[in-house]
Amino acid sequence: MSTRERTPSRRFLRPRAEGLETRQLLSAYSTVPTASVSGTDADGDKWTLTLYGPGTLNVVDKTGAAFTKATADTPDLINTITVAGTVTSKSRLVGKVTPAAGSDGKVYFENLNVQANGAFSQIDPNHVDRLGTIAQNGIGLVDMPDFWLGNTSGVKPTQNSPVHAGVFTAGGITAPEGINVLRFGGVNTDYTPDGGTPLTATNQPNEFLVFLGQPVTAGTSIQVDAVVTNASATTATPPEVNQQSATFLVTGRLNVFQANTIYGNTASGLAPTQFNSSAASPAPGGTYVVSQGGAVTGQIGWVRVGGNATNFTVLATPNDVRTTGGDSLDPKITNFMIGGETNNVMMIAPGGSRDVSFGQGMDNTVINTQFISHLHANRGAVNSKVTASRTIDSMTLGGDLVNSMIQSGYTQTLVTDAAAPTSGFGGGGAFNGVAPPEITNRSQSQLAAGSLPTAHGGGGINARIAGSVVNSVVSVSVDPDPSGIVEPGQFETVTNHRFPFGAPQNIVLPRGYINAKVEGEIDNSGLQTGAKPLVSPDVASTSAFFAKKVSVVKGAVFPPGVRTAPYNPTPGPVPKYQGSLKGAFRRDGTFRK
Repeated sequence: MSTRERTPSRRFLRPRAEGLETRQLLSAYSTVPTASVSGTDADGDKWTLTLYGPGTLNVVDKTGAAFTKATADTPDLINTITVAGTVTSKSRLVGKVTPAAGSDGKVYFENLNVQANGAFSQIDPNHVDRLGTIAQNGIGLVDMPDFWLGNTSGVKPTQNSPVHAGVFTAGGITAPEGINVLRFGGVNTDYTPDGGTPLTATNQPNEFLVFLGQPVTAGTSIQVDAVVTNASATTATPPEVNQQSATFLVTGRLNVFQANTIYGNTASGLAPTQFNSSAASPAPGGTYVVSQGGAVTGQIGWVRVGGNATNFTVLATPNDVRTTGGDSLDPKITNFMIGGETNNVMMIAPGGSRDVSFGQGMDNTVINTQFISHLHANRGAVNSKVTASRTIDSMTLGGDLVNSMIQSGYTQTLVTDAAAPTSGFGGGGAFNGVAPPEITNRSQSQLAAGSLPTAHGGGGINARIAGSVVNSVVSVSVDPDPSGIVEPGQFETVTNHRFPFGAPQNIVLPRGYINAKVEGEIDNSGLQTGAKPLVSPDVASTSAFFAKKVSVVKGAVFPPGVRTAPYNPTPGPVPKYQGSLKGAFRRDGTFRK
């Protein structure tokens, strides 16, 4: 029979946890309401914002008048919501809306500020005290699904954007010390109150900025219903395009970004310039989702859009988007999924990607990444460009590959291509409206003494295409322009002849390989004509795959099974990275109301 071991009488012999770090995990949220504000919007919708746990709450209209019990039934629009004195592990803000008859049930606000003023951190950050705590000045949960960002003041914005030069801030959400889970209706740049000036009529680019600092623990998750962006052109000659955009800028790890739909304007000349390599001047726009570096590098776990996505740009960077940083393999975008149709969708992942999936087709999509483990599309790919520095381990398309470029084994400067401060010698990256270089539109690099992306020998593609290949090139470690070396010291753009794929002047590196199975026909005759053909007219029109080792077989291919809209997460336990947020998620992945 076992006996209980005697407790040592001396305190210094008693075991206890070592003081390795002062970081603390989140505890359960407080259920005690600290402050509550109610009001009525212009459509008659009744709303209530309640803060639970430590902190205080203030809500004002565009004149600065606070919403009080006396004015709760007076129709008015929210301008600014201010939350202060919160503690990340305990505080949460919950918003509820009771729609009026005939109303859409959406309550608009222009600003939400979560101030980092709850407590000071310790004076000496290098001192480790096992009994000490870290000041938690963020907020654990903001749950207000029927509240939308919009220009409720109805006036022309005058404040410069802190992240995009020449752009004005129309409103946004700011939390310097982070929000673990942010759930709100979304952003609508087209919203205009009665008598107000639409943002598209202000003759200037404007953006809504959701800026979230790094939380004390657990990372950041964002869920919205939709994001609506737009653009307009002036009557000048040539016309100037003004983008009305939305930017989600998260510091540190972004666990999940989930939306039902991303809307945008793709009319001729109005699309954001990061999707147009021939644009005369940069005009960034659309919807940006960016995980930037701070104390830690940027990382994205999941990007999920259940429906269609238009003018949608997703980036991960190792440093702040306003600072210059070298190339890095750290910032990864692990999972990227669009359930509906795509039109101007971009993803840049310097550290690579595991699963990239498209429910209805990979159309008008740009992907620049270190590698891709799985690239799947239920339908085919049209007008798309994929460039991987290393391998594309598995690519499965459920339809035709048309007017697209799929490349593997090409050196890229992915961090710079994502975001870099503009200078007299160029730069800017996609975050600043500059299209990333790809094999048909390479950029001259003085440091590399040639053009980027440039071929190297570490590429490989395994592909299955359940359709035909038409006017498309799939290449691995093949350089079509070996004459791109210039004299050192030249800063002007160098133009030279590009040899088409299949020409004897190509540099074909010995380790590149392609293993492909194609169900339909291969016809590249459309790329073999003109003054500068992309594929050499001296090779057969069935030539679409270029590498040192190419194996192409014909046979049946089963399309992948990517989930399509409406997107419903698979039932299962709460993810580990959200385990501290009990009650925020249902078991099927959706939020509790």
